[in-house]
Amino acid sequence: MTLSKFSLFALACSFSLTACDSGGGEYVKAMEGFAEQACACKDAECTTKVAKEQADWLAANAEKAAKLSPEDAQKVTAATTKLTECTVKITTEAAGAAASP
Repeated sequence: MTLSKFSLFALACSFSLTACDSGGGEYVKAMEGFAEQACACKDAECTTKVAKEQADWLAANAEKAAKLSPEDAQKVTAATTKLTECTVKITTEAAGAAASP
């Protein structure tokens, strides 16, 4: 998954969760876990792996997203933003290192 596709995917997930209305502690915890994993990565290969794991998890847990409360949806949005920011930073650093002689 390219960075731009990942970012669009993450944003779509964030926006789709804002109208949800019940439950979701497990969902929030998982999304925060993906963000932590991505931020712990040292290279783009690692962030790509985390993004794939997250995408697979999201697909398998789509029904849970529809039941999130607004508060949980906000926490998921924050986790997704954090994950995206870390991914962009790591990918940008990796691209810069690759371009350096």
